[in-house]
Amino acid sequence: MFALPERYMNWMIEFLEHHLLAGHIRPSKSSISAGTWMIPKKGRTDVMPCVVHDYRALNENTVKDHTPLPRQDQILHRIAKARFRGYIDLPDAYYQMHVHPDDIWKTAFKTPFGMYEWLVMPQGLCNAPATWQRYMNWILRDYIGRICYVYVDDIVIFSDTL
Repeated sequence: MFALPERYMNWMIEFLEHHLLAGHIRPSKSSISAGTWMIPKKGRTDVMPCVVHDYRALNENTVKDHTPLPRQDQILHRIAKARFRGYIDLPDAYYQMHVHPDDIWKTAFKTPFGMYEWLVMPQGLCNAPATWQRYMNWILRDYIGRICYVYVDDIVIFSDTL
């Protein structure tokens, strides 16, 4: 387990309480777990640092999902021609996708306050972006290229008419 500086202890408690209350995590008895640490946001001491789980070992033993990301230059070229444009950022997008029950134990992470596991897709897994991209492509399949594009957790909407 990585050392957690004293100044981050309350932030870690807040992180755990928030995700427990939201149903994103639960206490774990997994036989494996990833280390966890916190990284401060650049120039910001008044906001919660980023929580990072060391999923390198899990990622090395994962069959990679090669769902391609759309080309940003093609998206920009297409929406530049539209008269109206909008943008939706999905900051907690991954937390909308549940981990398969058979795989929950693999997402376990250690903290000074015990071990927990994710019930929803955590950031840091090598297949998380591709899985989310494939899911969003499927949900918006009838609209992509016509009125919207999806790039991981961002949706851009465009049209020539209001």
